[in-house]
Amino acid sequence: MLCSLLTFLRFLKALSIPIKAKALSLASKFHSMNTRIVLLILFSLFVFQTKTQAQTLSPDASVSILTCDPGQDVYSMYGHTAIRIADPEQKLDIVFNYGLFSYDTPNFIYRFAKGETDYLMGGEKFSSFIPQYEEEKRSVYEQVLNLSPEGKNLLFQALLQNARPENREYRYNFFMDNCATRVRDMIERNAGVQIRFTDNQPTESYRDLIKKFHHSFRWIDLGIDLLVGKKSDQAVSAYGQMFLPEYLMDQFSKAEISVDGKAQPLVLETRTLKEFPNSKLHSDLPWPSVVFGIIFLIVAAISVRGFLRRRKTDGLDYGLFAITGLAGLIIGWFTLYSEHPAMSPNFNLLWAFPLNLIFAVLWSFRKWRKYTFYYFYLVGALLLLSLVMGQQFNPAVYFIELTLLVRVGVNLIPEKK
Repeated sequence: MLCSLLTFLRFLKALSIPIKAKALSLASKFHSMNTRIVLLILFSLFVFQTKTQAQTLSPDASVSILTCDPGQDVYSMYGHTAIRIADPEQKLDIVFNYGLFSYDTPNFIYRFAKGETDYLMGGEKFSSFIPQYEEEKRSVYEQVLNLSPEGKNLLFQALLQNARPENREYRYNFFMDNCATRVRDMIERNAGVQIRFTDNQPTESYRDLIKKFHHSFRWIDLGIDLLVGKKSDQAVSAYGQMFLPEYLMDQFSKAEISVDGKAQPLVLETRTLKEFPNSKLHSDLPWPSVVFGIIFLIVAAISVRGFLRRRKTDGLDYGLFAITGLAGLIIGWFTLYSEHPAMSPNFNLLWAFPLNLIFAVLWSFRKWRKYTFYYFYLVGALLLLSLVMGQQFNPAVYFIELTLLVRVGVNLIPEKK
């Protein structure tokens, strides 16, 4: 169970769905730089913005979406999306993305956990964007959009306006408003033409979708499942699925626009800029299930052996209920106070019940046991109730629940005289 608590701490850093590789790589660099270098970069961005703001794109300019594959690090497990504006005549080649933030923000970890993280939109030269993904061996794809010269300029000016210091900050929401959905929304609102996306009958939930990217991050997968509640099990439309870069790329490839009354594809051409094996396909053993399955077998063996030999195994109760109670306090805090919409309700609290922590203390007083043993009835009822609440649990959670049920049974079944 201690592993699950460590997962919570790691999850504070990894919960940003989808945290893009560009976001955290830049954040790490910002964090390690001294104040002088940071100010120099900010000054350069200001000069860069002032220079480009006066420009108008030529007819030969192109607008495209860049989609970057997931990486092998936690911060890059969902991939990344950005917008590229290229104009050879103007000697302009810029990448705009919405995945920037800084760890230097006051109370960053607390604000991030509470759902009050503010992200930034920024631009950089394309020539400095690509080498980062080449170094990490992550494929990069480009979708050139079928926009009129007026539409390209309209979008370019909207991006420049959005990049201004007073406009570039936004409140991050990992399912509804992130660096992928911002790209979709900017293009949809400023392309100068109506975009028609295909739709489908929702069959997959938010949880189902993100789990496809967790194969190499099993403990992170457990942490996400513990903190993300029942709302994440709602079916998501094709439009809503574009919070993930891979799904955004797919939806744009099938989208249409109307030109002179005729339907035309939104994407003129798809190019592969860099190609490497897709790290999303890498997998490992479901370690949390293995670990908690072994814990269940050990606890069950000790409990049955102690019951048959009439030996007290109360130490298991102290440990199990204290740890699940502590886990419940953490989950409960996210459920009650986090502004992330998918955190509540969370029926993991039925097995990670915060009162378990108090019970672990009270159970140690033998003179009170004729009263406190009734708590096991409550625990058993809550465990059974959790199975019918309609929330999808991580497979490892079922082993935790079985472990608790073993202790409930051992303490409630009368001993043979």
